[in-house]
Amino acid sequence: MKAAEQISLPGGAGYTLPVNWYPAESARGSVILMAALGMGARFYQPLAQALQAAGLNVALVEQRGHGDSPWRPSRDCDWGFREPLVNEIPVALDWVKSRSSGVPVYLMGHSLGGHYAAMAAGVYGAQIDGIILAACGSPWLGGFAGATRRKLKFLCAMIPPASALLGYYPGDRLGFGGREARTLMQDWLALAKTNRYQANGFSEDLDCGIAQYTGPVLSLRMADDAFAPPMSVDAVTEKFITATVSSVLLDAQTLGDRADHFRWVRSPVATVQQIVRWHEKQQSGK
Repeated sequence: MKAAEQISLPGGAGYTLPVNWYPAESARGSVILMAALGMGARFYQPLAQALQAAGLNVALVEQRGHGDSPWRPSRDCDWGFREPLVNEIPVALDWVKSRSSGVPVYLMGHSLGGHYAAMAAGVYGAQIDGIILAACGSPWLGGFAGATRRKLKFLCAMIPPASALLGYYPGDRLGFGGREARTLMQDWLALAKTNRYQANGFSEDLDCGIAQYTGPVLSLRMADDAFAPPMSVDAVTEKFITATVSSVLLDAQTLGDRADHFRWVRSPVATVQQIVRWHEKQQSGK
């Protein structure tokens, strides 16, 4: 396999977006991969390499505020859902398309990254050949029960005062996410309360746009994922009213590891097999 190339793309308003590019031999598709809340891109290297080995180019996008990102959230450094949606995803799409030689380009996200992919489908749908949602469930309180629901309610109560006091959300102290931008968590909080996407400063109805996306969607749910249980995952996939949604459940036996919110990334073989199978199905149907 070819070594990953480290590139930088303009991310708007003076921000530089780090991307790791994994070019595949005789690529049959390209995947733009986005991380979960609080996670740097480096965590996804095993998944990116497995996709590359399976014949898919991978653009592993660094999450703003984490890993190799040049910015960190503070009172003076803030962003929400809008900035990745408006300034980063379209730039990444254009760059990847220019290097994909006409093969399909898929937008894939884990958890928060999946929400970015879903929102992007509603805004840039004509440019996206498919959406892959991995362990992506809405934080909507109606999708949870028991201890996880109580934890989410606590987080929802803590986000506004903690963000106001510090100028950012201290997820590394509260045990959910990392140090995050306050507006990003305000947008996340709106989703938790309403199950509708809101991006501060973005006027379009994102859920309406998603409902009009007609491309294929693959949803990968992990059997023991407390952060993305069935109702939570359904709360995302049901937004794709006119798309063709394929849902796959991966358990510990299939993965060869715990089927929780994160371990599948480090043991990616079964996940990649499902993605390749889905890709081949899309191509055979043309």
